[in-house]
Amino acid sequence: MKRDAAYYRKRASQFHNALLMFALVLIVLIFAVANLIHRDRDVSESENRKLAQRPKFSVGALFDGSYFSGVTAWYNDQFVGRDGWITWNLDGQKLVGRREIGDVYLGRKGYLLKKPVAAVPEVVDAKMEAMRTFAEAYPDIPMYLTIVPSAATILTDKTPRNAPLPDQLGEIQNIYTHVGTVIPLDVSSTLQRHKDEYIYYKTDHHWTSLGARYAFEAMALNMDITAVADYDVHTVSNTFQGTQSSESGDRRSKDTVDVYTPKGSEVSYYVNYPSTQEKSSSMYKSECLKTKDQYTVFFGGNYPMVEIFTTSDSGRSLLIFKDSYANCFIQFLVPYFDRIIMIDPRYYYDDLTSVIKGNGITDILYLYSSDTFMSDTSLNDVLNSAITTLNAEPTSLPAVTDDADAEGNE
Repeated sequence: MKRDAAYYRKRASQFHNALLMFALVLIVLIFAVANLIHRDRDVSESENRKLAQRPKFSVGALFDGSYFSGVTAWYNDQFVGRDGWITWNLDGQKLVGRREIGDVYLGRKGYLLKKPVAAVPEVVDAKMEAMRTFAEAYPDIPMYLTIVPSAATILTDKTPRNAPLPDQLGEIQNIYTHVGTVIPLDVSSTLQRHKDEYIYYKTDHHWTSLGARYAFEAMALNMDITAVADYDVHTVSNTFQGTQSSESGDRRSKDTVDVYTPKGSEVSYYVNYPSTQEKSSSMYKSECLKTKDQYTVFFGGNYPMVEIFTTSDSGRSLLIFKDSYANCFIQFLVPYFDRIIMIDPRYYYDDLTSVIKGNGITDILYLYSSDTFMSDTSLNDVLNSAITTLNAEPTSLPAVTDDADAEGNE
């Protein structure tokens, strides 16, 4: 039987499809076997999170479906070469014009910019009310407020074209005009003047030590501080890849972490961590440079309360309500206060009034990133709790003297 060309083309096509199917099945089997023998990782350094582990089999888990969902999560997290696949996926999305991954904008010049958080009106209104009431309760203590705009708000030339951005600068100004006797220390214009400098990390949501320095110098005069003119700058890392790198999968950019030492200052200090009973002669923890989150070189991260005792002899004690933006800012404050108490309301549940009385607080500073200030409620809770405690304290009254006894004693 004579076969025509169409027959051979059909057979060739069938052979080609079978070959592709065989190759696909072989690849799947290879990866399946590799995943089975591959040792599970506990954490992903690149993503900065814990990874799902192989689930334990049980009849109950099998019938309620949790075993299969656990297997799926384990397989996704422990897939061989997962970090490389994430990066290749990112490259593909960039090729088709995508300029955001989750909550991260893929900006220009290697910048990975966290999407700014818009104000939650009820949270902000309640916070301003709590701050006004708290300031009225301590009229003799000057209180200051600094809200640091997000990187995407300041570095608009680095954000993708037409990227939707909330009006954070307008929201910050509105807050500054509604906090009563709290003194606003605006750093937005200062950061905008220096936006071409390295004031925010490329791969992380924090500002750099340089950005914190410019902000401190802008705030200093209004806090009755004469800032030193110069610093010794020490680069402690040039391999930092922060939270935006982890969230987006982009591993190309790396950041530099610097610490600043004021020239000519002879002030020494030590740091106390009440929650861990640890004391240290330095606010810097070099061991954190070996971890994924190298920004934690400043104090080792966030704690409910941190106490810094100095030899400043200025007669001033500062209480700071803060988020992690303050961690690299504190290095500029040390020479000017005898004592600095840092409280992170997200983790703090103790009595605030005793801290103020027991440490002779003379100044209070609220220092927050705009993203935290616009949405977090923990500061409201801490301030309102302190106000409730103050209102519950008994008021001392003069002793009542019996009239007859008073006349007899005259």
